[in-house]
Amino acid sequence: MLKKTSIGFVYISIAIIFIYFFSGYFIIEEAPSEYERNISKLKYQLGFEDIYCYTNSPNTLSEANALSSGKEKTVYLTFDDGPSARTEEILDLLDAYDIKATFFIVYSDTEKSREIISRAYNSGHTIGVHSTSHSYKEIYKSVDSFLSDFEICFEYLKDITGDIPSIFRFPGGSVNNYNKSVRKDIADELLRRGFTYFDWNVSGEDATKSYSEESIYNNVMMGCKDRAHSVVLLHDSAKKSETVAALKRIIPDLLEQGYVFKALDENAQSTVFRID
Repeated sequence: MLKKTSIGFVYISIAIIFIYFFSGYFIIEEAPSEYERNISKLKYQLGFEDIYCYTNSPNTLSEANALSSGKEKTVYLTFDDGPSARTEEILDLLDAYDIKATFFIVYSDTEKSREIISRAYNSGHTIGVHSTSHSYKEIYKSVDSFLSDFEICFEYLKDITGDIPSIFRFPGGSVNNYNKSVRKDIADELLRRGFTYFDWNVSGEDATKSYSEESIYNNVMMGCKDRAHSVVLLHDSAKKSETVAALKRIIPDLLEQGYVFKALDENAQSTVFRID
């Protein structure tokens, strides 16, 4: 009798485990959340899931309400790490569609670089500070290190445009694996001085090890989908020919879907990562 009872118990236990497993109670690995699917995974930000959080979250109820109420769908194309020959190609493309964008500049004091920056500024695009050295290990050593790097690029752009740059983008974004100990102090100090910084809520992921025209196109189109306010991260350094190729498809396709392109300024809706 005991033996039959034991065998019956085993069968019942197996049945319960089978039911629980296929009912989803036992999950070996959780499916990625919407947040994890939408956030850009750049190589210098590995492990950021624990620290990144958009203040302008994707696909929220407020976004859906804004879209359903007929609010304008705005795309801010932003380009980091130029100027280069790719910047000139992008400017030609922007001119062809009569749209404006934002360029976060890395210091390069050559005649050609000055010419490209002047062209972008005189065409009505926004010029912002990105970095002088773009060396994360150096600029994020301390607040003073960051400010010293920032000041050189700031003065450089001021000299070229005759205007005072009012916006900037942290190299690697405001939250990255290099600036944990100083990012809040840097942000507080530059905000105190009257500057505005922007992160992004859509990424072409054209700074990863593996990217293509098709992947950039898909990342941007999917990132902008159902979003009333898209700040798109792209790059215009010399090797980014795939970015230019993707833009030739992205711009007309988003225009056809009713999106409006604008350049960032200090009055644009804030899109930043949460700094703890």
